Amino acid sequence: MSEYKNLQIIKHALQHYIQRPNATKKELLEEKKLLDKVTVDVETLQEKYGIGRKERA
Repeated sequence: MSEYKNLQIIKHALQHYIQRPNATKKELLEEKKLLDKVTVDVETLQEKYGIGRKERA
């Protein structure tokens, strides 16, 4: 599986995981920090490989 797909899976899993009701504030802070890093990494790969770019007519 490509690095991009792996990061997208991790990003979506973190987005879902952060919503759990029993998370502590410390856990949420750490997880949101990781989510932010993964999101930047995904966006970097999207830019690098032209993923998600829409063609303009």
